[in-house]
Amino acid sequence: KQWYQRRVAITAGGAQSTGGNFTDWHQVPDYSNVGFPIVDVQPDGVFKVTKPVKTGGLVSFGTVAEQMLYEIGDSQCYALPDVNCDFANVSIKEVAKNEVEVSGAVGKPPSSTYKVSATYIDGYKATSMAPMIGPNAAQKGHLNSMSTIERCEKIFSKMGMGSFEEVNVECLGSGSNYGKDIKSSSAKEVVVWTSVRHKNKAALEMWAKEIAGASTGMAPGFTTLVGGRPKPTPILRYKPFFYPKELVDISVDNAEFTNSNTEFSPVQPQSQPETIVDVVNEGECSFRLEELAFLRSGDKGNSANLGIICRNKSLYKALDSRLTSAAVKEYLSFLGEDLVVTKYNLPGTGAFNFVLDNALGGGGVASLKTDPQGKAIGQIFSDFVIEGLKEKSCYLS
Repeated sequence: KQWYQRRVAITAGGAQSTGGNFTDWHQVPDYSNVGFPIVDVQPDGVFKVTKPVKTGGLVSFGTVAEQMLYEIGDSQCYALPDVNCDFANVSIKEVAKNEVEVSGAVGKPPSSTYKVSATYIDGYKATSMAPMIGPNAAQKGHLNSMSTIERCEKIFSKMGMGSFEEVNVECLGSGSNYGKDIKSSSAKEVVVWTSVRHKNKAALEMWAKEIAGASTGMAPGFTTLVGGRPKPTPILRYKPFFYPKELVDISVDNAEFTNSNTEFSPVQPQSQPETIVDVVNEGECSFRLEELAFLRSGDKGNSANLGIICRNKSLYKALDSRLTSAAVKEYLSFLGEDLVVTKYNLPGTGAFNFVLDNALGGGGVASLKTDPQGKAIGQIFSDFVIEGLKEKSCYLS
């Protein structure tokens, strides 16, 4: 069962294991005809991943390893309804062109609870996007956006509508997704992303009408509202929780069906705490992380995960000592004051999985961020600098 569950994840998301969303995108041929993954499962649980002939895309160690780590939590005790999966010693090998073999996962008894994904309506949000062009574009765009917010707050106060519950302004092109200060931006063209949340839909409709005034009544360079006047939409907030299996009756009209949930772990097992390894300087060279590893990130509600896979296992010890949860948290601190980072090791694959709790501003449709599902976190972290190594040729052939 552990292979079934992980096999589903590797083939999920369309072409993500065949070159889609891949770090080395420039090496993937013919995205216009990308092939979807095919999985050949052997009786012993080992399986091979490939794609249809005469299609574009790529199946490699990197594409499959990235997808294995995509949007998972504790990689040594990953909870699924009928099994706890341990991916720590998974081996991924290229056995032919566009053919990869996956083996080595271990299944443990499931916990006594189901994971339930629930949603509930929590007010409304609306988002505007407006190009701003000219000198000091980010500063002018931010001023216009916040001035409109301030104007609406005054109107809301007089009408007894209450304040915005949350406001997020980003100037795309100024480095806002890298945590850079807008005041220091030299960008001459940006897109101003303004997203707001309010309990009252009418308040957001009023804000949407006020935005247009910035084009003639505020700082110059405002060109248009992308998509027209923004429309309020309900916020569906995500609420995951555990529910006891003993309270759920299973009934299947099939004489051959056997309930597999007969053996439970009394509590959900967890990986051992992170072990801090001393950094050993091997040389005087420094590299961007992307030169040494594949990276992919994704979301689980308000949490994101960052999977990092060594391009060669000879890099595992060096990266393990430098890629600590503390180092990741410091580099990505702009994601939020409540950010919590937990590290999990996968030595079999030469990989690391970092779970970033409270990183997405609520996550999904509840978030006001431009990256509500954490898809860009891996790309941002690819610029992390690894110091104290030998020449790259000593690790990568």
